[in-house]
Order: sequence, then structure tokens, then C-alpha cells
Amino acid sequence: MSALFQTLERRLKAAGSGNAKRAVEELAAHVLGCKPLEIYFKKMSTAQEEHLEILIDRAELGEPIQYIIGHVDFRGLEIHCDRRALIPRPETELLVEAVLSSLIDHHSSFRIADIGTGTGCIALSLLHELPNAEVIGVDISPDALALARENAERLGLSARFQTLENNLLTGFEENSLDAVVSNPPYIFSKVWENLEPCVRDFEPQLALDGGEDGLDLIRPLVEQAARVLKPGGGLFLEIGYDQGSAVFQCLENAGFQHVKVQKDLAGLDRIVTGFRS
Repeated sequence: MSALFQTLERRLKAAGSGNAKRAVEELAAHVLGCKPLEIYFKKMSTAQEEHLEILIDRAELGEPIQYIIGHVDFRGLEIHCDRRALIPRPETELLVEAVLSSLIDHHSSFRIADIGTGTGCIALSLLHELPNAEVIGVDISPDALALARENAERLGLSARFQTLENNLLTGFEENSLDAVVSNPPYIFSKVWENLEPCVRDFEPQLALDGGEDGLDLIRPLVEQAARVLKPGGGLFLEIGYDQGSAVFQCLENAGFQHVKVQKDLAGLDRIVTGFRS
């Protein structure tokens, strides 16, 4: 069996995979229904080998492993993902943690908007950990909203999860939200054009491209959040590693208080938070 995996690894490496060994392990584990390191102690049937071959063919064409497998683990929840929405990433778990850390009583009622909800991973994680919260998942993409609803239904969280096809916070009433959270498109357009093909050619540009300086959606979102948040309500944004100062200033200019830039596990600027006065 190891010989088969080594052959498949060589194929993915030749196709340009950054971590071919790990990709083969994850795909084989998906086929075998086990953990990646357990694949070396399992026997594959002919049908399973044929199934794995199909998945490897997709990976050779650059399709992300997460789309091929069809789900990711996000804060302990199995979030289904496909080309309708951005793949949830570990850095975004820090955004959820920032929201949870700001809410003193997790059993209080909160009304939260998740802007650019995509798969719904942020919204559903918050609902999972805040038993009395209600979250509105907002996205401009009807396909992404359909995926978010599917995830909510499968996780048993539909009762407290609404979806809204909308442009950011347009139409929300003043003082109507306790928190606004977003992982918005923040990649510079010129950077998006040069992203790895597995990202640029498969994940939706709508969820990645933030315009010339990456702030095309962040600027209006900050201004709108300053209007719709209740006094004391919080704005929580994931940002690019080189946007900390610009987004910090954006929140301060909009009147937010206690504005803070938080770093990710690599020591890079990743989260900006602020609270309405």
C-alpha cells in the first residue's frame, strides 16, 4: 500500500502540489474513512483504489483538497464546503474567538450579523457556543447562502440562523445589532491575479478580491456598522497581514473606541476590533 501512496505522491508533486504527501494521506483517509496516519495500516479494496484515483486526478488539476473531500473542521464543527464559497481557514477561528472573548455572559441574548457568511462557518460556530444568540448570515451570493443554510440544517442550528442576500449592512436598522463580524474580501486585486492557481482558479473571486488596496468593502462596512450597532456593540474584522494600520485608522475615523489590532499565530496582523461609543 505504501508503494501506491508513494506513486500518487510523486504524481501530485509533479503537478505542483505544495504538500503532496499530506494531500495523498488526507484523500486516502477520506476514501478509507479513517485518520490520515491510519492509512498505512489499512487495506484498500479495488473499488476504493479506483475512487482514490478519481480524487487524485482532481487534485492533479489543482482543485483544493478541501473541495475534493467536501468538508473541513472548523472549531470542532464539520463544515461542508465547495466552490460556492471560500474555504474556511484556521486563521478565521481567531475571529470567532475575538467575538466570544468580548461577550462576558455567553448565555445572554445577542443579535449578530456575519457579513460575507460564505459557508456559514463563523455564524454557525457562534451559534454553537452562544446558546441564546441569533445570527444573520449576509452574503451577496445566493449560492453561498444556500451552502450556509445546508450547513446550518445539518448541524441543527437553523432555528437561530437567518440568511439574507444583501450588500453588506444596507437596510439594517440603526442600533439593531450587538455585534458585526466579517471575513471580507481583503486581497489587493493585483495580488489576487497572482495567487496560486488552486486558490485563484477554484475559490470565488467575489470572496477574495478587495479592490486596488483591499479595502473596497471594509470602508463602507465600517461606516455602516457604526450606524447599526447598539452602543457598546462590537465590530470584528479579519484583515490582510499588511492592513492593520489602515483598518485601525478606518475604525477610529468612524468613531469606534478601544480599537485594537490582534496578531495571528504567525505574528501577523489578522483581526481588528472596535466598539461603538
